[in-house]
Amino acid sequence: MFGVDPGLAATGYGVVDGDGGSARLVVCGVLRTRARDARPARLAELFTRAGALLDELAPTELAMEQHYVATNVRSAMTLGEARAAVLVAAAVRGVPTFEFPAATIKQAVAGYGGAPKEQVQAMVAVHLGLAEPPMPLDASDALAVALTRLASSRIELLLARGGAR
Repeated sequence: MFGVDPGLAATGYGVVDGDGGSARLVVCGVLRTRARDARPARLAELFTRAGALLDELAPTELAMEQHYVATNVRSAMTLGEARAAVLVAAAVRGVPTFEFPAATIKQAVAGYGGAPKEQVQAMVAVHLGLAEPPMPLDASDALAVALTRLASSRIELLLARGGAR
């Protein structure tokens, strides 16, 4: 499962393997773009680098946080463009995408929909059996999204099995 926490300056990514009941870290990190570059060039770089990761890691699904930004329209537009760059990279490769509200991710990983980022980061480490929380926060947020999709896919599987009886 490939999780993404998109942003123009920093896009966190994280890949976990598992069945929803248990998971292990495959890789995580951050794709950074240079603020001095023009926005279209930064978006193209994000599209290219995200695509390269998708090619290399060959995930079966991509999960991303649904962002809600009500106060700063410029930030919302920039975030939407960064999200689009990653979503198009996945679509070009035929990778199905799933989106989750922030509260759902926090609930799934930390047990509380209003959990602060540091608590989510600590719980990601617990879920993945890591000695230290994954750094930076962008990467741990992406792992939280991936873990949320794993959990939801497990629930979907259990419901499908129960419905087939």
